[in-house]
Amino acid sequence: MESQQNTGNRFEDYSVSPVPEQKRRSTLNVSVTSCAWVISLSTIFTGGTLVNGLTFGETVIAALCGMLVLALYGFFQGWMGAKYGVSTTMLARQAFGRYGAKLFGVLLAITMGIGWFGYQISFFGLTIAEMFPGQWFATPQAAMLWGGILMILTALIGYRGLAALSMVAVPLVVLLSVWGLFEAVAYAGSWNALYSSEPAGESMTLFAGITIVVGNAALGAVVFPDVTRYGKTAARGAFGASIGYALGGLFCTIAGAAMALAAQVPDVGSTPNIPAAMSQIGLGFFAFLILVFAQWTTNDNNLYTGSLGLRNAIALSKAVLVGAMGVLGLLIALLGIEEQFVPFLNFLGTYVPPIAGIMIADHWIVSPAVRKQTYQFSNEAVYAKWNVAAIVSVILGGWIGSGLGFGITAINSTLLAFLIYIVLAFLFRTLNIPFETGTISGQHEK
Repeated sequence: MESQQNTGNRFEDYSVSPVPEQKRRSTLNVSVTSCAWVISLSTIFTGGTLVNGLTFGETVIAALCGMLVLALYGFFQGWMGAKYGVSTTMLARQAFGRYGAKLFGVLLAITMGIGWFGYQISFFGLTIAEMFPGQWFATPQAAMLWGGILMILTALIGYRGLAALSMVAVPLVVLLSVWGLFEAVAYAGSWNALYSSEPAGESMTLFAGITIVVGNAALGAVVFPDVTRYGKTAARGAFGASIGYALGGLFCTIAGAAMALAAQVPDVGSTPNIPAAMSQIGLGFFAFLILVFAQWTTNDNNLYTGSLGLRNAIALSKAVLVGAMGVLGLLIALLGIEEQFVPFLNFLGTYVPPIAGIMIADHWIVSPAVRKQTYQFSNEAVYAKWNVAAIVSVILGGWIGSGLGFGITAINSTLLAFLIYIVLAFLFRTLNIPFETGTISGQHEK
């Protein structure tokens, strides 16, 4: 039985059963942990990219608007995770059917647990090497190795490890943001001069800036339930995760923008040279700590979410899955072939955000109005094997959303999938055509 398997192994971390009430955490704990999810090198680099095409004031507005968009749909995802105490993939059993949820779990394992995990390890190694040239511990391969091991170990421990690490990493990045901001003010001469500073490169529209912010962190908001399942109540879990994620993304983006302005170092191609900017404004060893913790807190979450997804598809222990995916991602980085996966990962990234639209629509509209059932997650729960309407809606939402010439692809595809699924569900009910196939009982799940 699921509950027995989870309580009997400390590394299972309730991967296939609800988190017990006595194991739930405070709103602050959930908020800080979700904040650490978005604190990463890529978010810092996003700030440097924005300030290259926007004024500093416009960069702040773009970061604020983009993170509010993510917090909004992440709130609904997080509400469900905290209400039922289950992971994103386990929630998907109700919306997509049991086999559909397994497919979703495999997608998360490929995109986050292996693909982006390996890519971010490589990015981490190259960044540390640029920050500390000539040091034995900072060669790209060495940094990838010890950095990857740290990330694997934290993901292996589970939520407890993520939360503990977050309590260290979040204050560091907040301090970095404040430091970088004051250095930028000193460089510009005044707060007003900083706020209205001209872009360093080719200008972009504010909407384009918001698009960059959302695109950088859209996938993280989809899997909010992986954190909020530890929230004490639905409202507190969803609110804590949304606030933490929005503030973390805002602080990190502003830090990158401020440091890029203060240092005024040349970009590397089209990428802001944030490591050089950190050195230029005198962060020194403190910059090393920030780089390590910023990437550590994000990439262990990639592996953690990937392992939760795959655990719902394969009857192996979560510890084994974390180790296998972590080693595979690390090998991809060490072999230098991570770039070959990026187009495929971006393709999958177009079709993963719409899954949140389906899950939100199913919980609040389709399940009560069409199925006339409430969600259950236990050994007695009964799931459909497949939800055809949900799967078709994800494909259509992603396909149409990616082809639109306006808006933000992740948001477009999510909204389209939300609307298409509702229309299909009511249409099937009107025509008396079942859109779910077969059933499977929770007591047969392992």
